[in-house]
Amino acid sequence: MRIKIFLLIIVLALILISDLSAQRRSSITRGFSQENTKIERAYPAPENEFESIINGLVSGNTNNISRYFAPQVYVSLRSGERGYYSSNQAYYLLDNFFKIYSPINFQTTTRMMEGSMPYLSGRLFCRFKGSMETYQVYLNLNWNGFRWEITQLSIN
Repeated sequence: MRIKIFLLIIVLALILISDLSAQRRSSITRGFSQENTKIERAYPAPENEFESIINGLVSGNTNNISRYFAPQVYVSLRSGERGYYSSNQAYYLLDNFFKIYSPINFQTTTRMMEGSMPYLSGRLFCRFKGSMETYQVYLNLNWNGFRWEITQLSIN
């Protein structure tokens, strides 16, 4: 009787060890195959979106910019607003900003248009209380599957 119990324990241990080994091999193989089969998605270049946004920055036209807002946008403005806002709230924040800080010109310093999260940075020249001031702009786009959306806008 003891021999049968001993053999049963050994058989169960072997089954358990082989099952764990198979799971480990499966996870290693799965990780290897996923790593080697990464497919680069092709995204349309956001050139038109960037041009429209730049035109909006130069002219202070909030509509040219806000039509690309994602449903939730991180906004950071020189006037003190910082945080995640709905696209409607972000529109009014930016519109009020342009009423106080009147844009004169925009100079692009960096434009990265590859991948799923292109960005744009530059200097926005504004008139504020009779003098010209320069603000750093950073803008991040994200592909939502159908179109490019602004997920982050900083003017500081």
